Amino acid sequence: MLQRAHIHILSNRLNGPRKFIQVIVGPRQVGKSTMVGQFLEQYKHGFLSASADAGFSEDTTWIDQQWELARIRQKNSNASEFLLVIDEIQKISNWFNALKKIGMKIPRMEFPLS
Repeated sequence: MLQRAHIHILSNRLNGPRKFIQVIVGPRQVGKSTMVGQFLEQYKHGFLSASADAGFSEDTTWIDQQWELARIRQKNSNASEFLLVIDEIQKISNWFNALKKIGMKIPRMEFPLS
């Protein structure tokens, strides 16, 4: 399989110290999801990958649920690092504020996620 050209940038950002939420943007059908999938295949830590493709309108509860599920999986696996990947998040209205709210919790969390 052809490896996406920007996978090394993504790998460097997610395998190094993480201080920010990473957002991958670009035109439709250029391989963003494929690149993330290729990265996850070689990622050495735990992760949860979810897709908001079905659309969830104004309700950001789904994002909160994915966050909590990732925290539970991290805790149950005793993973020191854990990654939550949400594909097509732009289909959820107000997604940025939901992530901002989650991001404000990170420094206080016993099991921080990226």
